[in-house]
Formats: sequence, structure tokens, C-alpha cells
Amino acid sequence: MNRVTNQMINNTMSHNLQRHQAEMDRIQESLATGKNVRMPRDNPTATTNQMLYLSRMSEVDQYLSNINESKSKLDEVDTALQSTMRIFQRLRVLTVQGANGIYTSFELKEAAATEINELLEEIVNIANTKGATGRSIFGGYQTGTEDQPNPFVPIYQTLTAGNQGNAMIGVEYRGNIGGMKREVSKGEYMDVNIPGNWVFWATNQILTSNRDASNYSSATNQSIKIDGKEISISAGDNLDLLIDKINNAGLSVRATKGGRNNLIFETTTPHQIWLEDVGSGSVLKDVGLLNTNFPDPPNNIDPTVTVGGMSIFEMAIQLRDDLVRGDQELVGGRDLGLIDIALENILKHAAAVGARENRVDELAKRTEYDKSNISELLAKSEGIDYAETIMNFKWLESIHQYALAIGAKTIRQTLMDFLR
Repeated sequence: MNRVTNQMINNTMSHNLQRHQAEMDRIQESLATGKNVRMPRDNPTATTNQMLYLSRMSEVDQYLSNINESKSKLDEVDTALQSTMRIFQRLRVLTVQGANGIYTSFELKEAAATEINELLEEIVNIANTKGATGRSIFGGYQTGTEDQPNPFVPIYQTLTAGNQGNAMIGVEYRGNIGGMKREVSKGEYMDVNIPGNWVFWATNQILTSNRDASNYSSATNQSIKIDGKEISISAGDNLDLLIDKINNAGLSVRATKGGRNNLIFETTTPHQIWLEDVGSGSVLKDVGLLNTNFPDPPNNIDPTVTVGGMSIFEMAIQLRDDLVRGDQELVGGRDLGLIDIALENILKHAAAVGARENRVDELAKRTEYDKSNISELLAKSEGIDYAETIMNFKWLESIHQYALAIGAKTIRQTLMDFLR
């Protein structure tokens, strides 16, 4: 037989009351916070899931931010391209009029030259457009410097023909070919810019070296870069192997050997070729394409190289000069054809940007759905059922009150009760 004392009864009652109070405190905190887990030990499985959901939610929020930024940058590019196309439509009208002999008098030629010069200025301004962050949208990675804030630098000269005065005679690209990418989904990246030496180029470019490279052989293992893609050249590679490696690199550039065993590069889509010898390599210098005194592209082409192809700036300048001279045949033939090629190239880039914008819109919808789905899973994992929780609290409160009432009757005896 076990001996039951008043102390044992008191201890048991106190333990039960404290247990009730602790459980009521837990339920009360759940009601106040709306969450069913206070500490990981309360529900390790739910805690793990909640951490995964919160981590995924953070990722999705960042992807949404990247998507919105991508949309904004693509809108900036699209706006610039649309403006450029409108200018070229006007240039085409001027070209057709010039081909039909409208600009015959000196005053009309002067007026045409003045308008084309103004349109040229506007195209350069568009090419140097800066986005919301202050970075040139067509300058690649270039952010600008105090000495050279813009990627496109116009060159001026005083022209007496057509009374043009200080007019533009050329434009140099000082940006680079860096592509700005944004991660719009897990492992999924998107280009949000187009380098200016692709957008503002009218025709395929041809670079013809005038150096006989029949005896060329690479002295060491070295590398070259064409349009930003690195190509490894092995020691002993001759001109034929060099050409094969370039043509198998998946570039929009085709290499061929000329009749004098010289190297010829031609683009397959309109853009300015970007050539670099990597590190201490000298492959492109040795075959006569690069200038050893100017290592930075794109203005590092050796002066002996024959350069073919035109930027849209050079094309507009050529049109202006032909109109001022009154050469209707060139205006209606060569210049009109170049205008159409330039328009086609700009339209191609505008279509590509539009396709990316549509893709971004779909990504935004998909990511918003993912966020909604994760939010629902997180709410189910960490949230409480208020009706059930309140019912449990009321039930526990009633049990606690019963325990207090029974305890009061059980231990109500005092010392005076035993002294009677």
C-alpha cells in the first residue's frame, strides 16, 4: 500500500495546473501570431518545410525584381530602335525624292543636306541614350568616363558643299561588346541589351589583310577573340588551320584565304567585327589584321587592312554627299538599297527585342503564379486553423477551471482543521 500525503496531492495538483497553463500559453501565442511553430523542436518537419518555402520565396522575389528590371531595360532599347526606324523612314523619303530629281537647285540641296545633318545628330543622340541607371544602353559594359561619357563619338569637319559648315563626317564606336544578362529564373538568363556595333551597322563588314601569310605558323599555344568568343590556337597551326578553327567556332564571321594567301574576314550578319589577341598572343597581328600600336578594339585594325562595309552613320553621310552632288543614279541605286538594308537590320533587332519582351511578360506571369503557390503552401505549413485553435483553447480553459475547483476541495484543509 502506498502512503498518500497532502504534499503529494499538492504537488500533483500544481503540476497539472502548470501543465495546463503552459499549454494555454502556447495556444494563446499561436492565436496572437497566427503561427503553429514557435521553436524548431515543436515540429521539426514543419520547420524544415517552412525554411525551404521562405528560401524559395526569397528567390522568387529576386527573380521578379530581375524580370521587372529586364522589362524596363528592354523597353528602353525598343523605344530607341523605334525612334531610329522613324528617322530612317524619313531618310528613305529623302532618298526617293533625290532619286527622282527633286533636289536640283542649290537651295534644295542645301535644305536636304541640313535636314540629313540634323537627322544624323539625332541618330547619334539615340545611339548614346542612357537608361534609368545612367548607363548607355548601346555601349555594352561601358558606363562612361569624364573624358568620354558616350560610346559613339561623332567626327566633324567644315564642309563647303551645300553650305553645311561644321558637319559630321564619321562616327567612331568607343563602347564594347559586353552583354548585360539578368537571371530571370533558376539557371535561366536573358540578354537585356544589344551592343551598338551590332545595332547601328548597315552592311556586312569585310576585313582583308594585305599581308602574305603563306608561311605563317603559330610559335606557341595562344588565343584570339572574335566578337568576344575565345578561340585557342595551338603551336604550329598554319593559316589553313587558323581559318578552320575560326569557321568552326559558331560565329557570325566567315574566314577565307585570299588569292595572295592573305586572311579575309566577312560577317554573315551586319555588325562591326571585334578582334583581339588574348594576353601576350600575336596571331592576328602576325597575319596583318591588328595594329600593334592600338590594342583596344574596334579601332585597332591595322591601317594596311582593306575595310569594307558601312555603319548606318556612314551610310547616311554617303547619302547626304550624293544628294549634294546631285548624283541621282547613286542615290536611287546604291543609297536606296543601303537604306533598305539598314532598315531591315534595325527591324531585325527590334523584332528580337520585342520577342524578349513577350518572353519577359510570360516569365512574369509564371513567376507570380509560383509566388502565389509558395505563399499558399507556406500559409498552410505555418498557419493555424483559428476556429479549431479557439475551440481547443476553450476546452483547455474549461479543464483548467475544473482542475482548480477540484483542487480547492481537495486541499482546502488548513492547520486549524487539524487542531479542532
